[in-house]
Amino acid sequence: MAAFDYAAYDQNGKVQSGVISADSERHARRLLKDRDLLPASLKEVSQASAEDTSRRWAFFGGRREARVNNFDLALLLQQQAILIQSGLPLEDALKMTIEQAETESQRRMVQSWRAEISEGRSFSDALRRSPYKIPESVVAGVGVGEESGHLHEVLRRLAEDIETSAENRKTVSRALIYPSTLMATSLIVVAIMMIWVVPKITSIFVSSKRELPMMTRIVMNLSDFTQNYGLYVGLGIALAIIVFKQLMRDLDRRRRWHQMLLNMPGLGRWIHMGNVADWSRSLGVLLANGVPALAALRIASAVVENLYLRSKMEAVTEAMRRGSTLQKALSEHLTGSGFLVHMVGSGEASSELDKMLLRVSEYYSVRLQNAVDIFMKLINPILIIFMGLVILSVVAAVMLPIMDMNNMI
Repeated sequence: MAAFDYAAYDQNGKVQSGVISADSERHARRLLKDRDLLPASLKEVSQASAEDTSRRWAFFGGRREARVNNFDLALLLQQQAILIQSGLPLEDALKMTIEQAETESQRRMVQSWRAEISEGRSFSDALRRSPYKIPESVVAGVGVGEESGHLHEVLRRLAEDIETSAENRKTVSRALIYPSTLMATSLIVVAIMMIWVVPKITSIFVSSKRELPMMTRIVMNLSDFTQNYGLYVGLGIALAIIVFKQLMRDLDRRRRWHQMLLNMPGLGRWIHMGNVADWSRSLGVLLANGVPALAALRIASAVVENLYLRSKMEAVTEAMRRGSTLQKALSEHLTGSGFLVHMVGSGEASSELDKMLLRVSEYYSVRLQNAVDIFMKLINPILIIFMGLVILSVVAAVMLPIMDMNNMI
């Protein structure tokens, strides 16, 4: 079932707008007529959203389920927690959120939830049936919160969980984006010098038929190569990226690639800590909200983005299903996480597994942040010095013959 954004005339000729849940556009029109509304416009929410975000499309234009920004989702869940705790019914809380939405994407997402709830469904069902991709851990947690009568507490925990997970991902992304941007900018500057600046200046040296310094000859050869083959190199890199993305569509290949990433010095440890932190936090939040252990393990495993680590967590879930303890299952299937195994054992012994898992998540999150901070402090000056030396070498290669010519005068 899909959600449709509609505008329709009521019996008094006034325009009414909102979202309605229906199997098809024809079904949506029939439902509007049953409400004595004359449809003026009707558009599927997922289609409307597609105009605003490229994430609705696969690499070659294939349509995908709409995804939501994690920070938007955390904000909306936090708002619902506050409004529900203040005594507002859920549907009224959603209506108020729609009216106060900061962005169009937030408004459409909450409209899709409210459309399902207006049909008599629970909040968890509304999230599950939404055209926006809501994490399964959120859906399961909300379902338990509705059953226990503590929905606002569950929503607040889920919002905090989503925010922390998103921050961990941003931590690693920031550490990789800045050096990559600096390198790319420097390479572009060098390429411009090689293609346009160096040839104009070195043409003077060639016409003089003097023997040039070795550094100058090297730079001239690189300049010739860049002019003659630079376009082909660029096209080759673009083609390699396209082929790589196509190959990564295969789950087995992507799993092997993720395993290779885990084995990379530095980066692999970051990925491991980030994924274990996300898994521990999600599992801890789900258990604290009352989700059964096996269901919580299955949902938490889906949170792990690295497919190789996810397969290990799924093996842990299967071992638990066969009667193993979580500590034993982790020690057998997950290497390099001694702290996690120890804390889980303590949690199982003290019947405070959820609290221990949240402490593990906090521990790995802090370690990840510290590791990235140290890396950034080291890599930034190193990159600046390296790229400065590269550009200085090009300038020196151009200036040396000029200085020789001045000495001859």
